Amino acid sequence: MIRDAHEANATVKPADFELARLRAAVPEYFDKNGDFRLDRLQEALSSADVSMTREGYELKFLGKSYAKYLTSTRTETVMVPDLEHNAEAANAESENLYIVGDNLDALKHLLGSYAGQVKCIYIDPPYNTGSDGFVYVDDFGFTAKDLVEKVGLDEDEAERVMALQGKSSHSAWLTFMYPRLELAKELLADDGVIFISIDDNEQANLRALCDEVFGEQNFQAMISVVSNPGGRDYKQVAVQHEYVLMYGVTDSVLVREIAKEASFPFHDGIGGYELRELRNRNPKFHRGNRPNLYFPFYADPDSITPEGYVSVSLTRTSTHHVEIYPRNSEGRDSCWRWGTEKVAANLVDSNPIDSQVVARQKRDGGWNVYEKNRRSTTKVKSVWADTGMRTEDGTRQVRSLFGGTYFDHPKPLALVERCLEVGTADDSIVLDFFSGSATTADAVMRLNAKDGGSRRFILVQIPDQLSSGGVAYGAGYRSIDEIGRDRIIKAGSAIRSESGADIDYGFRHFRLEEPSERTLDQLQSFDPNEDGVMFAGDFVSKFASNGTPGEQVALSTWLVQDGFGLAAEVNGVELDEYTLSVCGDSGYVVEPGLDSEDVMALVAKLEAGELDLKRLVVFGYSVPFSVMHELKQNLTSLRSGQTVSVIERY
Repeated sequence: MIRDAHEANATVKPADFELARLRAAVPEYFDKNGDFRLDRLQEALSSADVSMTREGYELKFLGKSYAKYLTSTRTETVMVPDLEHNAEAANAESENLYIVGDNLDALKHLLGSYAGQVKCIYIDPPYNTGSDGFVYVDDFGFTAKDLVEKVGLDEDEAERVMALQGKSSHSAWLTFMYPRLELAKELLADDGVIFISIDDNEQANLRALCDEVFGEQNFQAMISVVSNPGGRDYKQVAVQHEYVLMYGVTDSVLVREIAKEASFPFHDGIGGYELRELRNRNPKFHRGNRPNLYFPFYADPDSITPEGYVSVSLTRTSTHHVEIYPRNSEGRDSCWRWGTEKVAANLVDSNPIDSQVVARQKRDGGWNVYEKNRRSTTKVKSVWADTGMRTEDGTRQVRSLFGGTYFDHPKPLALVERCLEVGTADDSIVLDFFSGSATTADAVMRLNAKDGGSRRFILVQIPDQLSSGGVAYGAGYRSIDEIGRDRIIKAGSAIRSESGADIDYGFRHFRLEEPSERTLDQLQSFDPNEDGVMFAGDFVSKFASNGTPGEQVALSTWLVQDGFGLAAEVNGVELDEYTLSVCGDSGYVVEPGLDSEDVMALVAKLEAGELDLKRLVVFGYSVPFSVMHELKQNLTSLRSGQTVSVIERY
C-alpha cells in the first residue's frame, strides 16, 4: 500500500506516465524489456506513407519537467471512509462520491476504478487573478540536488523550480494544472468532454496547455459566458464575460444538443409538440424498485384524433376500458417516469386534444402512453448570455440555501446545468475536482429530477480552512468542504420538496490522509522474511482514523485501486476462525489472525466451488512468513485446476 508506493516513487522518471500510456495504446512497439522501439514505429509510419514533420510549437514553462514527474508518481495517501455518514439511509446505497483531500492524490486513486468511465468533467480552477488566493503549494520533500537526480534538471533550474513554492506566477499555475489535467484525461471516456471555467488571466495559457494534453484536434469551443452584464472594470474595458474551455479526448466525443424553439410534428391549442414515451426506459428502474410508478392507464379507443392518438384516464370507465401497464420490449414489468399526481395534473381524460398525456396503439395491437413533449434541440451556441448565468445568480442560490453569504463567487447553477446538458447522457458519471461550493452536485441532482436521469457525481475538494472572521466560520463551518457537503444535503432537500423526484440525493464521504513519519519509518523497517517479527499490536490499527478502523481504510484504498470503485459491496466469508473480506473475484486479508487452519478452510471452499476467487490480496504486515508461504503454495496447486494469484501489499 504505502510502502509499495513509496518504493515505486523512488525510481520514477518524468516520462513514466506517458510511457505507460504508450504501452497500453501500442504495445507492439515495445520489446520484452519494456524499451520503446522507435525504429519499428518509424518503419510502420513510412510503410503507411505517413509524413512526419519537425515543425510546430511547444508550450514551455519553468516546472514542466517537474509537473510530468508529479504526474508519474503514485499517491502515498489512503482512502478513509466516513462510516457514520455512509451508513445513513440516504447514503448507504448512493453512488455519488465526495472526497476530501488534494485533488492530485484523489485523481490518482480514482484512476484505479474510473479510468475511461467519466462522461463529463466540469472544473472551476483558481483563475490566478492575484487576489483569488492562488499560490503554488508543494512541500517537495527533497532538495534541489534530489530534483537534479530525479527529474533531470540542471542545478540552476532545480533551484528555480523549488522557488515556485508560494508563488502565483504563470509558471507556478501551469505547474499546478498540468498533472491534474493529464490525470483527468485518463478518467474521461472516449466520448467524454471536459469544461473548464477561466478568465483572461490564464485563458491563453490554459488553451495552450489543453492543446498539449488533450490534442489540438480535440478542441471543441471557447465559450463566452456573460457573467457580469454591467461590466467589470478591467484596464480600459468593462469586461462582461468569462470563458468555458471545452475539449474532448477523441474524435468520438459526443456533444448533445440543447432545447430550442422549433417546428414540431403536432400542434394543439398550446403550441407545437412531439410525443415522448412515458415509460421509463432506464433498465435500472422497474416495478420491483419503483412500485409507486407502476399503475394502469385506461384508454378510450373511440376518441382517436387525426394524429392517431386517444385519450387516457387513471380510472376505468365505460369509455376508458383498455388497460395499459408499463412493460418493456421483453414484456417485463417496467414503470412510468411520472407518478399519479403528476399524471393527474397533466391529464384531461375527456379530450385528447387538450390533454398532455395520450396513448397510441402499436402495430402489434399493444398500446403506448406518451407525454406531449414541447422541447426540441439545437447545437449549443458559443455565447451564453442566458438569464441565470450571472455570477450574482450563483451567490443568490447559495444564500437561499444557507441564509447567508458563505461562499465567494460560487458558479451559477444554469452554467453548470448547461455543461451537463451538453456533455452527459442520462446515466453518466460527472466529475468535479475543484468542487468548492458543490454547485456541480446540485446541478446533477436538478437535472436528474428534471429528466429522470441517473447521473452520478464525484466531487473532490481540498479542506481549505476558513477565515475566523467570516460569516461561514461564525455559523460553525471550519473548512470549504464542510460547506460543500452541507450544500449537497440542503440542495437535495429543496429539490425533493420542489419536484418529488425519486433520485439519488445522497453521497458517500471519504477523506484522503497521509500516514505519519513514524508510521512510514515502521513501514520501511519491517522485514516480511523474518517470521514472527511484528510491531507492537497489529499494524492495521495504525491506519485507523477518527473512528474508522484501519481495516476499512485499507479496504477502501484497495477496492478503488483494484477496479471495484468506492461504492462496492464487501461480504465476509467465514474460514476457520478468520473472516475473509470478499468483493467480486477478489479476497482481502487485512486484519492479523490468519493461520494454517484458515488457509486449509479457504482451500476447501475454493475446491468445493463455494468460493470463486481469481486473486487474494494480502496485507503483508498481518500475515507471518510461514502462513504466507502456505497461501502461495496451496493456492497455486488447487485440485480443481483453478489458480488464485496471491498479491502481497505493504
